Amino acid sequence: MPTIKTEAWTFSQFSAVLMGLAKDIPNRVTIRQLLVFAMIVEEVSLGHDITIAEIRAKVGKDKSGDDLLGQSIGRSYQIFCKPTKKEPENLGWVEVEENEDDRRQKFLRLTPEGEAVALKLARIFKEKP
Repeated sequence: MPTIKTEAWTFSQFSAVLMGLAKDIPNRVTIRQLLVFAMIVEEVSLGHDITIAEIRAKVGKDKSGDDLLGQSIGRSYQIFCKPTKKEPENLGWVEVEENEDDRRQKFLRLTPEGEAVALKLARIFKEKP
C-alpha cells in the first residue's frame, strides 16, 4: 500500500512541474485556468480537436454540483490566448480556430509557444529528482 514516503518521487515531480509553470505565468492565473491549459495540451497531444464546450463537459461538476469551471469559462482559457491591447498579459500559448463547417464551434489549438511550454513541462516530469 502506498504511503506518503513511497510517493515522494511523484510529489517531487508534481512540485517541479508547478514550479516550472509558476515561472512562466502571471500571478493571477488560477488552478482552474491551468486545468484548462492541461486539458488542451492533453487533447492536442492525442491528435484530437477540443472545444470549450467539450472541456466544460469533460471537467464536470465540483463537489457542490456546480460547473467546476464556473460560468466564465472564457476567462479560463483567454489568459492563454495571444496578447491584446485589452489583455496585454495574455501568454500566447493557445489560439482559437473556427470550425469551417460550423462557425459556432471553435477549436482550441496550441501555438508554437504553447507547445514549447508543454514540452518543457513533459521534460520536467521525466527528470530524476
